[in-house]
Amino acid sequence: MTEVDPDEAFTQGRALFDGFVRGDAMIGLIADVPGTERAMLDALWTAAQAGCAPAYRTLAECYLAALRTLGAFDGIDPADADARPWSADARAIEDHDPSLQATLRAFAEAGRLGDREATLQLARLTRHSTEANQRRALASLALLADPNPAELYQRGLVHHWLGEFEAAHARHVEAADAGSSDAMFELYIIYAQGLGVPADPVASRAWLDRAAAAEHPRALYNLGAAHASGSEGAVDMAKAAAYYTRAADRGNGRAAATLAVMILGAEIDGTPEEAAGWLDRADEAGYPSWEMLDATGFDDPRTPA
Repeated sequence: MTEVDPDEAFTQGRALFDGFVRGDAMIGLIADVPGTERAMLDALWTAAQAGCAPAYRTLAECYLAALRTLGAFDGIDPADADARPWSADARAIEDHDPSLQATLRAFAEAGRLGDREATLQLARLTRHSTEANQRRALASLALLADPNPAELYQRGLVHHWLGEFEAAHARHVEAADAGSSDAMFELYIIYAQGLGVPADPVASRAWLDRAAAAEHPRALYNLGAAHASGSEGAVDMAKAAAYYTRAADRGNGRAAATLAVMILGAEIDGTPEEAAGWLDRADEAGYPSWEMLDATGFDDPRTPA
């Protein structure tokens, strides 16, 4: 029997996966979709069982796509995972949702082989899973040597999901001091609400300013809203627009939509074409611009009269 090279198997499986995501099946470039799916999975599992962490991560993406479509790919039936050769540690991961269970197991296997991003992905997804799986993720994150800011931040989030607010605060401080703007923004909320620490509006505002200085989109949006509402003192639409623009430039769709309605409402200078451009950017960022227009009562400048 010819031995299969695991690197070649991964390359083959990944190429088929990329084809599904690209939409090859939808446009007829894949004639036998079920057969091609089987070939993809068999190739990826061959590579995975030989110790290829990227193969396990790709398998995780296959199962995850059944929960949230990836490109043109709507995932693999999780029944495929039942008979696959998981390690004992991975098989101990259980969830009521078979697709999520298979995804978590595959990310765990990749993490076991040294894929730190897979460990991070595992931890993120346990937000929707059981306490037992959150604690497994926390243990995996704690084993990472020299944790980076994103890993420290994620540890703080998992502690928060578990209701361990003092530990969450400590990890967020570590992450913020390491440069995580996400952790800085969380600390703004933590001190505002008194989660694991006494409520402290001065400390809360300091963390908000620090997050905004680090260009955190939500922090920038919040400061824009503060200037627009007058909670910073006098209403200052120019300052509000400046913060909203920085937030929008960093992917905050709500900020982009807000700039559009500020133009349409003559709160700042701008043309209908510029407002339309901001609305398009809001949609591209995943924020449904029609909601902002509906709430404010403005007509969509992109719609012909």
